[in-house]
Amino acid sequence: MKRTLGIILALCLLVGMAPVSYAQEPIEINIYHHMSSDTARGQATEKILEMFNQEYEGIYKAVADVNPDFPTYQEKVKAMIAANETPDIFCYTYNPNDLSRQKSGRLMDLMPYMDDEWKARFNQSDLDLLTLDGKLYSLPRAQQAAVFYYNEELLEAAGYDHFPTTWDEFFDCAEALKENGVAAISLYTADDAWYATGLLTYVFASLAGAELANSGTIECEEMVQAAEYLQKAFAYTTNDAVGANYSVSSSNFLTGKTAMVIDGPWLIGSIPEDMVDKIKVGVAPSFGDGKVAQNYLVTDAQAPWAAAAQEDPAKAEAVVTLLKYLTNEESTKIYTLEGSEYQSAKLTLTDEDMASMNSVQREYFNVYSDGEESIVNVQRNLSTAANAALPSLVESLVLGEITAEEFVSQLAAENDY
Repeated sequence: MKRTLGIILALCLLVGMAPVSYAQEPIEINIYHHMSSDTARGQATEKILEMFNQEYEGIYKAVADVNPDFPTYQEKVKAMIAANETPDIFCYTYNPNDLSRQKSGRLMDLMPYMDDEWKARFNQSDLDLLTLDGKLYSLPRAQQAAVFYYNEELLEAAGYDHFPTTWDEFFDCAEALKENGVAAISLYTADDAWYATGLLTYVFASLAGAELANSGTIECEEMVQAAEYLQKAFAYTTNDAVGANYSVSSSNFLTGKTAMVIDGPWLIGSIPEDMVDKIKVGVAPSFGDGKVAQNYLVTDAQAPWAAAAQEDPAKAEAVVTLLKYLTNEESTKIYTLEGSEYQSAKLTLTDEDMASMNSVQREYFNVYSDGEESIVNVQRNLSTAANAALPSLVESLVLGEITAEEFVSQLAAENDY
């Protein structure tokens, strides 16, 4: 037997080949992302990568590096690209006013690999958004809506059998909740002040309409008014909101300390089992004047996958194979049903799939599907400098150290590309 193997090896070496049992190590693909294993989408990502490694065992091996601090993660990606240490695959938040990643010359153009089958997985509008000078440097991954979740029991105890439909009713409800000893809404000022900017954007869109709200405009009367409403809303949040981060603020909602929160679908996987039946998803309030569609939504920006440019064709093929795997039908279903994160890749859910969702997932899916127009969170169109200044400006605003007009003018001053 040994002699036979030796003859086979010798023959293979003679013709410049290596037999399978003597093959090189699998091509390693580093994937850098922010979806930690203590979240549903992080667990879904782990599962998908494990499935990939099993299917391509001995050929490819995906190795994940996770940084759950998203603002830090975003800046780390930029630094890695600048240092020519771009991860093989990574995700980021798309900002049309900051195309430094795409223009770095260090990302892979995915257009040559976009065959008809893969292209059909996405909406053309998403592909167009991410195409620059005919090159596809990013692959649509997800663009989540940040919706209003609310605790039905707490609202009912305050005399409300429905979610407020107007902003006046919203603040009346907040006052009623406050009288019951309950903070109306989770907000925070640290890190990226995401909850605060979600509320700011919803009010801004209600005042300005979708077109102006999506234009990237900051210095306008509608934004000043929205900042005034944000300042008002902090009177109805928790005492720890100033200086709190996402973890603290989301926990306040999940433990019943607040009655409402504006968040994406990733929150769903964190809802305790004994809270699921209490949590509902509401359609956002408006001013009732038709400035926005009745079922309007504030969304995160597109959060695409991207890949490092590769000199080795075999490594490039490995990276593309993993990207295709991450966006195939099965992976998309895992992200949706198990990760509570709705993907840009197309997916058809059966009645059985819908039945497998819990009540909050189904409500989110329905509100998301019924959305008549969407507005990207104002934060996602800001420059790096403006994003860095935003948390402290929000804090100064809610502490009364600056006015709404000063908040807007100072933010606009930082927003210089």
